[in-house]
Amino acid sequence: MDLFAVGKIVGCFGVKGYVRVEAYTESPQRLKTLQKIFIGASTTNVITCLIQDIVLNKNSVLIKFDGVNDRTSVERIVGQMLFVEQCDLPILNEGTYFIHDIIGCEVITSEGFHLGRIDDVYKLPAHDLWAMRNRAKVYLIPAVKDFVKTVDVKHKRIVVQVIEGLIEE
Repeated sequence: MDLFAVGKIVGCFGVKGYVRVEAYTESPQRLKTLQKIFIGASTTNVITCLIQDIVLNKNSVLIKFDGVNDRTSVERIVGQMLFVEQCDLPILNEGTYFIHDIIGCEVITSEGFHLGRIDDVYKLPAHDLWAMRNRAKVYLIPAVKDFVKTVDVKHKRIVVQVIEGLIEE
């Protein structure tokens, strides 16, 4: 079974067993259709949970799982990731990508020089930042058209236009 990260449990909310979730989507509304989710530190060790309720607040997503009825139970799962099966992933608009599609991609310049590999994605209000590792250094690449020229998730390859100051040795 292939699982994909859709969020992370970042805290408790109230005393009735709700978790506060950092959603890995620009549209948390998509999570409202889920009936089950997988919780774990990684895709290799998860438990299946049925969703009782999802509340979308102004700045957060709150989820209540069946059988989790108090704050103490929630505290045990804070920090865990939330995963769904591929059939539960939304269809993305052209030019948008899942985080799991970006992580692991090789980054090359428009001229064909290898720069490194994406090992993390930071979600920011204006745009994402892709963390590219080259040896021991990490460079942050703004995920905007000025820098990112092509993304080929099938071949795990991203072509970027390097400008002065973006990548410095």
